[in-house]
Amino acid sequence: MSITDVLSLPDDASRAFAERVAALAEALRSAHHARSGRPGAPVEVLEGPSHGTFELTVPTDAPAGTAAVIRTSGSTGMPKRTALPASALAASAQSTREYLGGDGHWLLALPLHYVAGLAVVSRALLGRVNGAAARLATLDLTRSFTAEHFVGATGVLRRAAGPGERLYTSLVPTQLTRLLHTDIGIEALREYSAVLVGGGRTPEPTRVAAAEAQLPVVYTYGSAETCGGCVYDGVALPGVTVAEVGGRLRLGGDMVASEYLSDTERTREHFVTAADGTRFYITDDLGTVANGVVSVTGRTDDVINTGGVKVSAQAVQQVVECVDGVGSVLIIGVADPVWGQKVAMGWEPAPGVGHEKYEAVEASALAAARDALGGPATPRLVRRYVSLPRLGNGKPDRITIANDLSD
Repeated sequence: MSITDVLSLPDDASRAFAERVAALAEALRSAHHARSGRPGAPVEVLEGPSHGTFELTVPTDAPAGTAAVIRTSGSTGMPKRTALPASALAASAQSTREYLGGDGHWLLALPLHYVAGLAVVSRALLGRVNGAAARLATLDLTRSFTAEHFVGATGVLRRAAGPGERLYTSLVPTQLTRLLHTDIGIEALREYSAVLVGGGRTPEPTRVAAAEAQLPVVYTYGSAETCGGCVYDGVALPGVTVAEVGGRLRLGGDMVASEYLSDTERTREHFVTAADGTRFYITDDLGTVANGVVSVTGRTDDVINTGGVKVSAQAVQQVVECVDGVGSVLIIGVADPVWGQKVAMGWEPAPGVGHEKYEAVEASALAAARDALGGPATPRLVRRYVSLPRLGNGKPDRITIANDLSD
């Protein structure tokens, strides 16, 4: 069966984009079948000339068994080409299937040159519902994400799947936040058996709103190096091992990538094999594992040293994002000749907050940081955005924001 037989599209979706989705799915299918001796070739997914589009190339330096190559760390300026074996994508899909209680039909709402989008395609591709292929619907990702587009695509998927069938989707926190601010978005989210949310920490107000609406949101943790999320709601998926070594988290299992292509040094730094044969990815995240619950407390580069005082950027962000009227926030350290670093904040107002309230909201945010964490943790450099600069996967664009705050 061709992927075009299971691909469902809204009437206004871009046909060119749909053809690329189908081509990617066929490439993944071919690489997956190659494990049993059938011909197959890996595919490298590259960001295209406009938001949401992507280009496909065949990497010549990928090891045998590779299904896809994803570029990572665009937020830090140090791109890595992560090689994902077909077996790793299959293991990731299987673990997700077991956790969610079965296969379902998937809506693609994220760019395909990021692993979260790629994972949706591979899960749908490998899924079977009542003996038939799972359906895959997609937003037209060449357009900006809106509640209206999400609602329309959800309707297409529901009609294709039929009543009572499980629907799944994967979102980033910003998308979930936008949907929660509309009645139609909330109703569409209720069509899903599970809404996976990852790619960054979800602000507490968004979590509270989702819980109050009794939505089936699952908060995920993982990376391109683990074929996407492998810890759901703080619990490792079946077949996944999480360990903490020196305060740093390690993620292990069959879903781990094989290597960073053409980067032996960073491959050695981030990938290790345990004595029992389990392959681990050494993350840049700090955290704990206690009684089977995984908690992420920050990143290795999270600490801001300002005047000899160490400040946790994540702790400041958690305080600020809970202030009424604050939408998205990024706290970072910016170099300073006197203090070493200054605590800096880029933020955007919450939907519905009028411009006449911006200064008051900003003042409240700074006061909240000072009252909760002390003077050194209070942002000294602040920039307000209509919309916080973001990468295609929804994460804040740290490089752009840092440059803005340094000007």
